[in-house]
Amino acid sequence: MIEIKRVALYARFSSDNQRSESIDAQIRAMKKYCQTKRYQIVEIYMDEAKSATTDKRPAFQQMIEESNEGKFDIVLVHKLDRFARNRYDSAIYKTKLKKNKVKVYSVLENIDDSPESVMLEALLEGMSEYYSKNLAREVMKGMTENALQCKHTGGKPPIGYDLDENKKLVINEQEAKAVKLIFKLYNQGYGYGKIIAELNRLGYKNKRGEIFKRNSLYDILINEKYTGVFIYNKVESKDALERRNNHLYKKDDKVIRVEGGCPKIIDKKDFTKANERMIKNKLSSGAYDSKEFYLLSTKIRCGICGRKMVGDLRYSGRNKSRYVTYRCQTHRIECKNKEVNKDYLDDYIVKLLKRYIFNKQACKRNICKINQYVKSQKDNAENIHKELKLQYEEVMSKIENLTKFIEKGVITDEIIKRIETLEISKQEIFCKLNKQAVYPEYEESDFTEKQNQFEMLEQNSVEFKTLIQEVIEEVVIYPYKVCFIIKTGLGIIDELDTSLEIKKQIIYEEYSSTVKMEKSS
Repeated sequence: MIEIKRVALYARFSSDNQRSESIDAQIRAMKKYCQTKRYQIVEIYMDEAKSATTDKRPAFQQMIEESNEGKFDIVLVHKLDRFARNRYDSAIYKTKLKKNKVKVYSVLENIDDSPESVMLEALLEGMSEYYSKNLAREVMKGMTENALQCKHTGGKPPIGYDLDENKKLVINEQEAKAVKLIFKLYNQGYGYGKIIAELNRLGYKNKRGEIFKRNSLYDILINEKYTGVFIYNKVESKDALERRNNHLYKKDDKVIRVEGGCPKIIDKKDFTKANERMIKNKLSSGAYDSKEFYLLSTKIRCGICGRKMVGDLRYSGRNKSRYVTYRCQTHRIECKNKEVNKDYLDDYIVKLLKRYIFNKQACKRNICKINQYVKSQKDNAENIHKELKLQYEEVMSKIENLTKFIEKGVITDEIIKRIETLEISKQEIFCKLNKQAVYPEYEESDFTEKQNQFEMLEQNSVEFKTLIQEVIEEVVIYPYKVCFIIKTGLGIIDELDTSLEIKKQIIYEEYSSTVKMEKSS
């Protein structure tokens, strides 16, 4: 009696230049093959718009899983590249099927168990993998060329942009309002939840017409295109197992970055400020889960061992009195530095900032210092620019003279080395010319919003904490004194920052006297 082979058909078409009719053609050919061989078809598995370069194919995985149930003896494909274009995956899954006593057959490739067929199968799989990788390389070439011309390379454009007839980004004014609002609120210290609530209240939607979510806010806040820089090929390629980490980025020299390649929605200083806050939030994620509000978290450091100081809340004594401090991370274990009362220190820093930054007289004084510094830098920059320009012209002249010798047929190793050295010098000077800092002048109105925030915000709010931490460089705690470094250069000119050393006794006395006055009033 002839044993009838039970067959599972597997068909797939990928999204590149194929349609659903491709699956119909594959199944038709496989059914005809089974009819000729007198095989019994017991199951049909189909994956639509799925690439064989990945094993994330639902029907394929179901077929592999069900192969151990003894339902079929053969997996039939129209062509071996429908099974896999990756030799690693092919070997893995064929081994799994083999353990379940299931073989893989192809309609177009006559493969059996002979040694010659093993060689042929390996060759065909190698050619399929080559085709897949070569196709990816050619596609990448085309997309890279488009990116160099600042053309959108596929998918939906980021919120805030539409595409013109040349596939270039143009601003969508309504969506751009939402992007500006997100950056504004985030830089004012608002968390994702409050920003999303405000966006929903104003009726803004994301690119798909849905309400904003935390992930969509994150993607917006890290997208450098909003500063007018066209970026392509930033995310790291897939690993050996065809997995991609969208938060893993390539080195800068691998990324296409074109300044002014798309319309600007957000100023670079606002973008930088938002990203600096995101980094700080990652480093101090525990601060958001704290039961106590620590105004100086992430900014306070131990003056003895250099480690960060952290908040500590405890209840002590017969009456279980609340006691909150900043203490070194290795308090009483490695470091013998004294802890400091959190309430006293937070209160004192607010008073210092009111004295040195957040009042009209201090603001005028700081802005005046900044503009004097800017003027001196501009004068200096002009002199440096002239000097660099002369150096550049001199190098170009030398290169030109040496080139004339080569044109006359005088070619020596010394001349070639000299030209190479001059070319390097030329590039270095050119980079210096383009990297010269340009400081804009500032007016009091540039700081008015921060002044208003300082006066209006609640002191135990995240927004107030964000504002305060913008103008504190560092607070260093020693056993008997505290060193405050305040950004009286307003974060613009570090050289103008103010450093103050205050005895702990003075801080404690000032706080206790304030408490007494409040009680008496």
